[in-house]
Amino acid sequence: MNIKYRKILISILLAMPLFLFGACSSSKIIKSPAAKTKPVEELFASAVNSYNHSRYEEAESSFKSIAQGHPLSPFAKDAQIMLADLLYTAQRYDDAISAYTKFYKFHPTHEKAPYALFQKGMSLLRGASTIDRDLTPSKKALFAFAEFLKLYPESIYAGKASEVATFLEGRLATREFYIGEFYYDNENYKGALWRFAEILKRYPEAGLTDKALYFIGETYDHLGEDELSKDAFLTLLSDFPKSPLALAAKERLKKVS
Repeated sequence: MNIKYRKILISILLAMPLFLFGACSSSKIIKSPAAKTKPVEELFASAVNSYNHSRYEEAESSFKSIAQGHPLSPFAKDAQIMLADLLYTAQRYDDAISAYTKFYKFHPTHEKAPYALFQKGMSLLRGASTIDRDLTPSKKALFAFAEFLKLYPESIYAGKASEVATFLEGRLATREFYIGEFYYDNENYKGALWRFAEILKRYPEAGLTDKALYFIGETYDHLGEDELSKDAFLTLLSDFPKSPLALAAKERLKKVS
């Protein structure tokens, strides 16, 4: 091969990597505009705007996208709690319970952790059924509020949590009395006794203790337990002297004494 040509070929071969590198670089530059995405703060602002205008499906999709696509962003946690609030507002209480629980579990030291636990209880409360149905959600809600008050007694939500807990205790105590009275009327005295005793044990502040004591006295009387019957009536008179059942308890004492 001619020496002159050999030098030309060698110079071309040496230049090839530079040409290839330049081509690759050009390709990347051409593609980059298509790969542009909005900053996460803009995505979050857009999601909040959708939520505020009741475009829930759009907002839900955006909050999920932020939480999953930008997990290290400071907006990720805000998106998670906003998603839970959205589900609560949309009355999807089971989903809201799951979302609040997840947030509290993974971010127990976050400033909104107390709020998440409180809202978990509220979601359980909203999903709770009426007196003649299963009250498991009410029991779970009461547990959630009790846990909240134990952990955050100074929280701005503590007053409301205490108020709701009192309401739930009343609901659950009324449920126990409802069942106990049904058993009593059908002469299932042992079953009735257990239900009335549950009120004394679990819901002493629900305002039904005097009624429970009176029916415990009556139930023991039907079971032939005179001394236990007398103790129940005496306790009622001692602890609740102004109860509407006090006079009836005095009359019953005369018969069991």
